[in-house]
Amino acid sequence: MTDEHRMHLLPVVRDRVAVFSYTCQGCGRCHHHKAIRVDPYVVARLADALGTTTTAVLERYVEPETSTLRQRDDGACIYFDDGCAVHSGRPLACRLYPLGWSGQADGAETFYELSAHPETEGVYGTDGVVAGYLASQDTAPYERASWRYAAALQRLAAAAEVDGPDPGEPPPVSDIDAALAQTDDGPPDDVEARVDRHLSLLHGWLDAAGPPPRQDAPV
Repeated sequence: MTDEHRMHLLPVVRDRVAVFSYTCQGCGRCHHHKAIRVDPYVVARLADALGTTTTAVLERYVEPETSTLRQRDDGACIYFDDGCAVHSGRPLACRLYPLGWSGQADGAETFYELSAHPETEGVYGTDGVVAGYLASQDTAPYERASWRYAAALQRLAAAAEVDGPDPGEPPPVSDIDAALAQTDDGPPDDVEARVDRHLSLLHGWLDAAGPPPRQDAPV
């Protein structure tokens, strides 16, 4: 590995206008030994790609203690089989790779370059910017959902500290289909519509149980 390539493995902090490009060559080395955390939106997208329910995805493919995708004995992602079996619904972390992202509901964010596998065949370049790479990977709906669920989780944590009326158990947070099954209407076919209804259920419960959302928190 050349010194020039070695520089690309440093954790460089970037923003959306920073020069960056990356072309995957399908070597599959990024599919091993990674802790891929999932939120309710990612679970819904995985379920949609597999043609199953969020309940099934959580039971079969997610470690409940860590909310990360399970791995095979060789350290490979549970969905890796000579390629990604859920590419259309792959998690945000996979879409971002080889970048990482830390975002806040108020819009503050940081992108950083992850250390790639030393034998990666991916090609780094300078013929684009971070924003263009993100657009090519369709990260926007994942980013938005991440902020929205973070806001709901913050309200849930705050509600636990409020001594108010008992609204009963909240709707399931991680399992969107289980939450929607508790309503009179069946779950919508569209993932985004299911997420909207799920968040509406969560915030409806929170409105009865706890403090209102912050003004800058997306719902």
